[in-house]
Amino acid sequence: MTRFQEAAYDAQLAAGLPVSELAASLLTRHEGPIGMGMCAEYLHAIQQSDWFTAAFTAHAEPVAVVGGPGVSQADAAQRLVRIGADDRWDAQTCEHACLHELAHIVTPDRVVGNELREPAQGPSSSRGHHHAWRANFIFIVQMTLGRQASHRLRHEFARWGLPTR
Repeated sequence: MTRFQEAAYDAQLAAGLPVSELAASLLTRHEGPIGMGMCAEYLHAIQQSDWFTAAFTAHAEPVAVVGGPGVSQADAAQRLVRIGADDRWDAQTCEHACLHELAHIVTPDRVVGNELREPAQGPSSSRGHHHAWRANFIFIVQMTLGRQASHRLRHEFARWGLPTR
């Protein structure tokens, strides 16, 4: 894990983001981790919201949502979000993982001409947590968790050396 990638995760954790009413109602545990169907329902509800379809028209089609062991990840090219078991033990962690991965879906690492936004490896790589991803993640957080949460996230990104402006 690069320093910038680790800083992105640390900043998100340090922001102490709240839980939305939508997540509190959809992302519930019975026994074991939160079910993948619930994660998919949550993500699809976000994707179908008016603000999301207006901002990310090309990404309004529901993504495929799968589970698995470990941590979460997203593949923008395949429109696939994997919410790992490590992130499905409570509504707060699950929601934050879903929003984090959704930001990867709407912010591919490659731009027009298939050029990378940042180096793929090395000390200056954030492994997908580049400036464009951070800006979209902050916007998604603002629209789902509120302005105060987005301000805290922006502040933490800046504190960890990850500019967003």
